Amino acid sequence: MMVATLGIALPEIRQSFSLSEVEAGSLFSVLMIVAALTSTVAGRLADRFGRKTVLISGLSLLALGFGIAGITGNRLLFFLFLGVTGLGYGFTPPSLYAVMSDLLPNKRGLGASLVSVAYGIGGAIGAVLASRITGALGWRAAFVTVAGIAAADMLLQLYWIRNIRSIKSAVRGGSFKDSLSLPLLILALAEFIGGTVFWSSAAWTPTLLRTAKTLTLQQTGWVMGVLSMANMLGSFCLGALSDKLGRRRVIVLSSFPAAVAAFVVFYWLQSPVGLALGIFVFGTLKASVPALVVALAQEAAPAGNAGTASGIIMALHYTAGVVAPLIAAKLISGSGNIIFAMILCTSVPLLLYGSLIAAVRAHRARPAG
Repeated sequence: MMVATLGIALPEIRQSFSLSEVEAGSLFSVLMIVAALTSTVAGRLADRFGRKTVLISGLSLLALGFGIAGITGNRLLFFLFLGVTGLGYGFTPPSLYAVMSDLLPNKRGLGASLVSVAYGIGGAIGAVLASRITGALGWRAAFVTVAGIAAADMLLQLYWIRNIRSIKSAVRGGSFKDSLSLPLLILALAEFIGGTVFWSSAAWTPTLLRTAKTLTLQQTGWVMGVLSMANMLGSFCLGALSDKLGRRRVIVLSSFPAAVAAFVVFYWLQSPVGLALGIFVFGTLKASVPALVVALAQEAAPAGNAGTASGIIMALHYTAGVVAPLIAAKLISGSGNIIFAMILCTSVPLLLYGSLIAAVRAHRARPAG
């Protein structure tokens, strides 16, 4: 909801603080860079001190940072408290993925996918809520409202998961070094490559649709809405399938067709209906990122180190979020052909992503200690 609100309110924020385009774009970079730097630490803390402690801390930092950013009139303080928001953003997913791993140890694929589905729903609700409140009361009211929702969420989790560590997470994790197995490092690299597809397609597909495919603004919004729904549906379905058929198999068997689907969508399809159908297939097949990679990493880590594994994977996911849009922009400007650039940013990484996942051998997590 916070990322969606920042995106919706960006024109008004630029006007309030007299930001250039580069400065406005750096607002997202602040969030992602801080999240990338803190995710691994957060995952480790979740293993050492409990999922609840880190999750509550993350939600509290989200509420505090976003709320104060919404009321400050100082540009430097605005950037600073967006950094605090990024700190909370880095703390929350690793601890949440670890909680889901504790709750559903035999269905980690489904548990991790539910997190991704909820993320997508939050983004959709956040966009609608932010647009309504920003239009009626201004962007500051939208920021404070979403911060209030984060605070309410924190209080709910403070009550709801009060006993989860003592019941489900009694195993104490081993050292951080023990977690850095070869399978986990390969999975981290795979997540970075797969994450570039996630972020570059999110950042530049609307531009491709409006320029190379000559869709109207309304048609572009409709097609991107289909992509969001496909991501959620694909994450849920692939997660459930991975619990039955195996995570490696499901990721590999979906990533290669996703590469073909990306090529077809960006190179061949032209009509709005055809593009929507193609985007739906593409979004559904590529939805193993990051949820199933997190689940696979949790199983590759020593017992009790699910949080550490989740944090490492999410750190690479956020790093891809910083790098991928910039790489795509360089390819677009350098080649002068956005279709060619987007194929390079989607089809090729998906082939590499699937190959790396295929190279990870089945690994039974060894006991810690």
